[in-house]
Amino acid sequence: MSYTEQRRQPDRRQQFHPFSIHALNGRRTRQRRKRDNLSKIHETDIYPERLFFVTVIILFLCALDAHNTLIILSLGGTEINPLMDYLIQTDLHLFIAGKFALTGLGILLFVGYHHVLLWKWVRVRYILYALLVIYLLLIGYQWILLAK
Repeated sequence: MSYTEQRRQPDRRQQFHPFSIHALNGRRTRQRRKRDNLSKIHETDIYPERLFFVTVIILFLCALDAHNTLIILSLGGTEINPLMDYLIQTDLHLFIAGKFALTGLGILLFVGYHHVLLWKWVRVRYILYALLVIYLLLIGYQWILLAK
């Protein structure tokens, strides 16, 4: 006799109530079982608070990077990134919008898959933390350039 044949009550997972507290707030924070294959993508609907703070800080640093880049360019510097250089040469508003769009979409992707294991040893959320550190180093380098 299978498990579904032994069930005495209806399967609660087959019932969806769009106005339940779980539908509004979410309830899945990680994969269901430890034995699940960690390389597979599992859906979550609640994300760690620290990822929110990391995301906000990265977006702030992105704005600061755009500001510093424009100041450095006005002082005679050059943009190393060819895509950003093309956007700056085309239109400054396009540069700022493109920079935020690429950064925002990347962050959205990283947060959405924060629990996924890449290369069998690194989780996607650590890439997000590394991006934060890289942005901090970039801002520090830009401040050194502006101080000279």
